[in-house]
Amino acid sequence: MAGPCYKAMAPADHATAIRIGTQATFWDANIVVTAYLIAAIRVRYIGWMQAPSSKPLFFCLAAGLLITVLFENLATEVLQRWTYNEQMPTLPLLGAGLLPLAQWVVVPALSLYATGLMYFGLLPMRGHALSGQHSA
Repeated sequence: MAGPCYKAMAPADHATAIRIGTQATFWDANIVVTAYLIAAIRVRYIGWMQAPSSKPLFFCLAAGLLITVLFENLATEVLQRWTYNEQMPTLPLLGAGLLPLAQWVVVPALSLYATGLMYFGLLPMRGHALSGQHSA
């Protein structure tokens, strides 16, 4: 959770802020794993990062965005686990914060790209992405 846009973070002591941030990181990691698995199921290839292409990346990002919108709405509107302050821009109909959604787009996209770089390096990754080849 981005501190200044959440009401509970400003007055929180250091230990509480660390606990809240750790819990948020745990749930964010679960969203990433779930989104990756949804993309793997959709393209029928668990190792889709070995041959990255736009189709599994689209499914991964779309699943992550949908999960994030649902959880943010559930946490803020239904369960009232946390609240946004006036600095948080929100989606008009669902009330989900735009910063968590932007975080979902930017961080996983960079992470997936970095993972591809670690697997293949800059030039070999480009060749895999263009060919779209993988062994199922």
